[in-house]
Amino acid sequence: MDAVPDSAPLKRVIGVASLGLNTVNLTIAAGIFGLPAIIAGLLGAQAILAYLVCAALFGLVGLCLAEAGSRVGRAGGLYAYASVPFGPIVGGIAGTLLWTASGSVADAAIVNLLVDTLAAVIPPLHAQWARVAIIVALFTTVALINVRGVTHGVRLSIALTIIKIAPLALLVIGGLFALHPANLAWVGAPPLKSIGQAAVVLFYAFIGVEAALNMSGEVIRPSRTVPRGILLGLTTIGALYMGLQLVAQGTLGAALAASQAPLVDTANVVFGHWGGRLMVLAVAISASGCLAADMLSTPRVLHAFAVQRQLPMALARVHPRFGTPWVAIATYATVCAVFALTGTFKWLAIMSSSGTLLLYLICCLGVLRLRARNVAIDGAPFTIPFGPLVPVAACVIIVWMLSTLAFREIWFTLAAVSAVGIVYAFWEYWRTRT
Repeated sequence: MDAVPDSAPLKRVIGVASLGLNTVNLTIAAGIFGLPAIIAGLLGAQAILAYLVCAALFGLVGLCLAEAGSRVGRAGGLYAYASVPFGPIVGGIAGTLLWTASGSVADAAIVNLLVDTLAAVIPPLHAQWARVAIIVALFTTVALINVRGVTHGVRLSIALTIIKIAPLALLVIGGLFALHPANLAWVGAPPLKSIGQAAVVLFYAFIGVEAALNMSGEVIRPSRTVPRGILLGLTTIGALYMGLQLVAQGTLGAALAASQAPLVDTANVVFGHWGGRLMVLAVAISASGCLAADMLSTPRVLHAFAVQRQLPMALARVHPRFGTPWVAIATYATVCAVFALTGTFKWLAIMSSSGTLLLYLICCLGVLRLRARNVAIDGAPFTIPFGPLVPVAACVIIVWMLSTLAFREIWFTLAAVSAVGIVYAFWEYWRTRT
């Protein structure tokens, strides 16, 4: 069997703070700037219940990913977490969902939103040539920064995360002094169906932790760093999201549900006109920061695919000077740009949500198998308490959420997954006989 070219080991330089902040950066994207109004329209003052449901789900999933990450310390993140317990075919399905549903299609939607935001402020950017130029320049710049080294990519991600969080945290703190208690009063309890519908809509805003774990092969002491990094990231995200919903509801009241830009409107009330302008700028920074973080992490999935000979070996090349998977980074940036130039936000968002739910389901089931096989690559692994309760509970919630999708969406997602599985089954059959 031929050797993988330039397959030098990736450098382990990512610690707890870097992994946690990268999780925050990948998760908090432009969606949170509009979701408070949508959730308020479904649940009113009880909107916080949808956040609690999503926080519970991602808490369970986060525990599963933390255990899987402490047991499987190699590159590829959730691709590796599925490949080790289930083999290359299921791993191929999970990896494809990871770099498409959770990666490139989500990035494409985010960049489209970023371009639209900039064009709203600078009308000449509505021109098609300007849109193409911005998309190509943005992906090219971020890819080059990440090719120069994971340290440069992590620093860019951390810097953008801090810049992104700062105005949102400022809005939460300032908004606490502008609340009207009457706007937060509950009238009865909403039906469970309404809570479920709101939680499904809100799910998209919590996606991101899986992409941060794509850098597992560059994490220092995964058995210690992965659980702590995930806990840091999810705690920050949950607290900030619920704080923003509370402040928006408490300041805008019934007007929140009809708002087209709820956080901008909230900032206008709390800080005046300059606060609204700050939130517009935060939308652009948030989208850019999420893109930078994903470009740091998801190309590692393509690299891991190539190392396992499930994609062309060229994608496994590691730059001899910078120690980064430069071919995978360049390839991923190109795919993202193509999706951004040709896709629509609505379609990409649907595919991202449904595909990511399936990905989580595979990995939560994988934890049970990893535990049964006593897989432990990097010392004593982190083990979730209460036996199989947490993985099984996560799977039940995921299946329930998938059942709320429209039939056409479920059919398309399952058909796409089946097609990918067939391709990898034939590939494995051919590879083992040549």
